[in-house]
Amino acid sequence: MFENIDNKAYSGPNSIYLEKTEKNLRQFLEDGSSRISRAGQDILIELEQEDLKEVLAGIKSSSEFDVECLKNINIIEDGKKAYLLSELSAAGPDYSIILKIGLQEGKIQSDLDNIIDRFKDHYRTPEFYGSGDTGGEEAYNYTIPAQMLHGSRVFDIDLSLEDDSIRAAHINGSLSRVPGRDFYRGLEIGQLISYMGRFDYNAGIFGELAFCLGIEGLLQMRIPRRARYIRILLSELFRITNHLNFLAELIEIIGHDIAWNRIMLEREKLLGLIEVITGARVIPNYIGIGGVNSDISSDIIKRMKRAMAAFFNDFRKIEKIIIGDFAIIERLRGTGTISKDMARRYGISGPNMRASAIRYDLRKNLDHVGYENIHFTVPYTKNGDCLDRMMVRFGEVYQSIKIIKQGIEQMPAGPVMKRINLSHLDFSLTPFTSSVECPHGIFKIFGEAEGNSLRTFTVMGPSRQSLSLAGPLLEGSSFNDIEIIIASLDISGGEIMSLI
Repeated sequence: MFENIDNKAYSGPNSIYLEKTEKNLRQFLEDGSSRISRAGQDILIELEQEDLKEVLAGIKSSSEFDVECLKNINIIEDGKKAYLLSELSAAGPDYSIILKIGLQEGKIQSDLDNIIDRFKDHYRTPEFYGSGDTGGEEAYNYTIPAQMLHGSRVFDIDLSLEDDSIRAAHINGSLSRVPGRDFYRGLEIGQLISYMGRFDYNAGIFGELAFCLGIEGLLQMRIPRRARYIRILLSELFRITNHLNFLAELIEIIGHDIAWNRIMLEREKLLGLIEVITGARVIPNYIGIGGVNSDISSDIIKRMKRAMAAFFNDFRKIEKIIIGDFAIIERLRGTGTISKDMARRYGISGPNMRASAIRYDLRKNLDHVGYENIHFTVPYTKNGDCLDRMMVRFGEVYQSIKIIKQGIEQMPAGPVMKRINLSHLDFSLTPFTSSVECPHGIFKIFGEAEGNSLRTFTVMGPSRQSLSLAGPLLEGSSFNDIEIIIASLDISGGEIMSLI
């Protein structure tokens, strides 16, 4: 069954650094109570609760590991036992330390609260992943229900108000908790791809891409060059439509109908182009393990080239309307400022991070998609306010147009899929991670493959990190700025979904 697979192993550019870090962690945890292994471009540590305090203290105190923030906490199950999965992110090198901590049957919530208390000794964000207790009516005197919020409708906001000033804010994400025990069990790996787009309904291609890259990494598979270029084209088209949706949300709150209508018209045109290519507008189910599910004809490529040239001109007019409106600029300037230090401590990524003077993009720093022959720059700004978060996305739209143009010009001939019989896959229990630069930031998945299915699986999307700082960011702000600040964070409801 593996006759079509390129068995030449490949590794990321930081593979040597990871091997050294893994070795140092083994020496550090020399008592043998924890099992350390590689999971894609990350390091997995499996341990029990009683060892967590010592492990966290040692990792945090060592400058060698350079771990700066807690980015995710998820509950996963393998059908027999539940585990807490957390991601500790390194500030400089391109890797994370993932902790997999065993939980006791019947005591999951109490174990979760105890573990979160341990994390609180070292990191700023654990309370966001807690039980959701807001402290009662004495602490918060006003609630904004999810259905009243622009930007997202999957969480409530509890507020402590004094006149129109916010003294404290709590994000209540209980609405996003859904039954997830049967999400992936019983499905073969190949059947799961169509589900991945649901985690980001504004840019569904990136969930598919992350999942397929993860399995291809396990198989040490190199996909055809034409398929890599097609993946890039579709990724950038979805990046543009997501950024247009971001701009539309922000402009709708401010109340500029002309700009909103023009933005949505351009987004509709690009969604139509995506539908011609993939057969769907939102959840494409287009990327497959080994490439893409269908080729792009020369006629469609010509149509894409014309469409992007026309879109460039129309988008410049939209930008001129928005930036030329003094009222819009003044409404956004100085609102919801995220400092560079705050961005690092809360582990945000993507445009929200780049708006705070951190110029990092996974497409440049740790590319697994195929951007090595594509020339583009990474837009960033320095103030970290709502205006800068908008301006970064303006810059990224222009860079995506540039990337698509190069992809069309460089498009190689050849096949678009390496065919394998996915039902015949037979993995021994193997952990893996996979990350892509989606429009919101770094979209990461974690899974453990066994046989031809997944034993455990979870999504660690960037919206959860952005939402974790929403509460602190709202503190001290005006009540009238809430919707603008939340919309500027670009939260995708599917990414923050908590599987219970």
